[in-house]
Amino acid sequence: MSNYLGFDKNFNLHHIVVNKKKLIKSRKSDIAKYLNLGYYLVTPIIIGVFLGLFLDKLFKTRKIFFITLFSLGVISTFYNLFKIYTDERKNS
Repeated sequence: MSNYLGFDKNFNLHHIVVNKKKLIKSRKSDIAKYLNLGYYLVTPIIIGVFLGLFLDKLFKTRKIFFITLFSLGVISTFYNLFKIYTDERKNS
């Protein structure tokens, strides 16, 4: 157990007792959560680009599928970012 100084929600300074094992465990889960952040943000765009190019080549169209699926990938990336943000605010 470690004793630290910290602020509560009303910004009053007081002593905080922290269990080091719980602190290390929570930091590891935070690191794992943030390492996956890149996948959540990049994967929809990459899938949209490659699927759009494949469908344009298959149906011999002029980048209609590419533009549509790339746009959907960007929209879903922002949706994932918003979802992560709201989950973080809920947990705080």
